[in-house]
Amino acid sequence: MRIGEVIRKCRKKENLTQEQVAKYLNISAPAVNKWENGISYPDITLLSPLARVLKIDVNTLLAFNEELTDTEVNKLGREVSEMVSKDGYQKAFERGSDLIKQYSSCDELILRIASLLRLFLVNSQVEEKYKYEEKIIAWVELVAASSNEKTASMAKILLSGIYREKKEYEKAQSILDKIPEFEIDIEKKIQQALLFESSEKIEEAYCVCEDILYKDALETTAALFLIKRMLLKENKFDEAEECTERAKKLVEAFDLGAYQKYDLDLYLAKEKHDKEKAIELIINMVNEADSMDHIKSKLYRHRKWKTLNSLGKDKYESLAKMRIKKDKSLDFVKDDPRIKFLLE
Repeated sequence: MRIGEVIRKCRKKENLTQEQVAKYLNISAPAVNKWENGISYPDITLLSPLARVLKIDVNTLLAFNEELTDTEVNKLGREVSEMVSKDGYQKAFERGSDLIKQYSSCDELILRIASLLRLFLVNSQVEEKYKYEEKIIAWVELVAASSNEKTASMAKILLSGIYREKKEYEKAQSILDKIPEFEIDIEKKIQQALLFESSEKIEEAYCVCEDILYKDALETTAALFLIKRMLLKENKFDEAEECTERAKKLVEAFDLGAYQKYDLDLYLAKEKHDKEKAIELIINMVNEADSMDHIKSKLYRHRKWKTLNSLGKDKYESLAKMRIKKDKSLDFVKDDPRIKFLLE
């Protein structure tokens, strides 16, 4: 919302005419009309008395840019982006600068424009790039100090990347360290891995990447398992089997072990009350129990595990047997001699 729209909206809310506002401020009614239509703006000396007349504060009067919607931010961002190819980088930069001045309190728009202009700056042949970059950094630093934690964290991610590319690694790390762990966690981790890699801390970079892979693999597998369970509740067995196959491919791709694959199949066997299939899978799970040990995986050889040593084959077997004994949904197979012998 522009300042003229704020004036009109608040004036009407207070049931005031343009003439009444003009009289209070000792100016002409046409002047108020011009403000509301965006033809001119109030003199700086009139801001405080105008705010009092409208029963708002000066910040509210000037914060017309805070009400930009996501759609509006996207539209203005596209406008700047399209200008680069149509009118050249300088014109697009000037337009971006004007928009930032016009909507100086809209952190999302400032960050969007700064991100777009920097992307084109890096990938285009632009003379005196440093001049543009200095201004872009100033904009991003402004947003990094925002009271909106999520937007500020995104700005810090971008800022850290800029300094990493400038090989100012300590500064990049300092900015990254200021981002709360709960804010945009994956973006922060990727930026950290890039920073470690760029500063030749290869072992640390591996560790961050492998940590992302492992945690995301477990979360995705768990999500697929939940989807499968819901499909079974709706008696959609074919779709549940397809979901199981997807999850098994994920387990294999991310080296989560044969035990996990058998466990996924076992859930289906339990739902179908398929005794022979369940017995076969239980035997396989106990025999492959040590595949729960992901420490041995080459995919995660740099990752720092909470437990530094493997439990050993016997311990994993005992753990697998304990899970089977406690699983009441498997009671329909526990009287079978093969399972009794196995669990002994």
